[in-house]
Amino acid sequence: MARVAIVGASGVVGRTVLDILGEKNIKADFFLFASKNSDGKVLNIGDKKYVVKVLDDRIFSLGLDYALMCTREDVSKKYVKRLAEQGTVVIDFSSYFRKKYPLVVPQINSEDILGNIICNPNCATIGEVMSLFAIHKKYGLKSIYISTYQSLSGAGKLALDDKFVVDERQLKKLDYVINNNIIPYIGTIYEDNFCEEEKKINFETKKILHDEDIFIMSQTVRIPIDVCHGESIFFETKVDCDVESLKHEIESSKNVRYVPCAMPILTKGKEDVLVSRLRQYDKRHFAMFVVVDNLRKGAAQNGVEILIELLGGRYGRCDNGASHSI
Repeated sequence: MARVAIVGASGVVGRTVLDILGEKNIKADFFLFASKNSDGKVLNIGDKKYVVKVLDDRIFSLGLDYALMCTREDVSKKYVKRLAEQGTVVIDFSSYFRKKYPLVVPQINSEDILGNIICNPNCATIGEVMSLFAIHKKYGLKSIYISTYQSLSGAGKLALDDKFVVDERQLKKLDYVINNNIIPYIGTIYEDNFCEEEKKINFETKKILHDEDIFIMSQTVRIPIDVCHGESIFFETKVDCDVESLKHEIESSKNVRYVPCAMPILTKGKEDVLVSRLRQYDKRHFAMFVVVDNLRKGAAQNGVEILIELLGGRYGRCDNGASHSI
């Protein structure tokens, strides 16, 4: 039985990973790790209970086959390569290794699952490429202009705690008050006035779609909702097509659904990316609106799907079972 660690198990994304592992009945030997603040907590995977251990160098003595690192860049920097060098296949949720190692959305580029470090993409990128992949494959994409409306959970638990704060001095995570407000950037703003999240989307889209020639312009915005990201996407195809043809490609995509009105309330807790309001300017210019649960397909679910590929299954077709429960 595979020995699998979930690191950062008590965080917002980590807990969602545990939920999905239980839902999909993944057969593995699980070990849960987090910071000292979560030491001794009891968490469930399905109907099995596990004690969370403090992450330290003892993780290297467990002979792990796989590790899901639901961690910040500084933690991944410290542990990922060391785990990989001793034979553990690591699925890293941070952005630290994305430029150097495979960046995977299984429905799109499962053939890139190679080596001992596999990177889970940015949550907004996943919703975007899932909605556009079939269109790109059939008609090609010349350009993409994307504006995102991203929930607080994308920045972690401390950002969720900031939701109702009205005094900037009391903020735990965000730079500005988000209550009855939006913040028109996510992450560090660089000298060229692009922010960190925009640079991630631009780079990751090209890497996942295996196309460096797509022109991409993005604007990322933080909004005061708990879960799910919305994305307004304007795109240009390389050849002529029409709305009905594009809608057919979207509807034929795995885990993508075309609906009358894609909204966060409809995709929260769901696996599918939702698409709506597809419209046409001319034969090569189109627009649509996309929503994705950033904690599920935008993060935890995608990582679990990579694990299932590694285990030889297909999106949950694994048997139940676990050990090291209490």
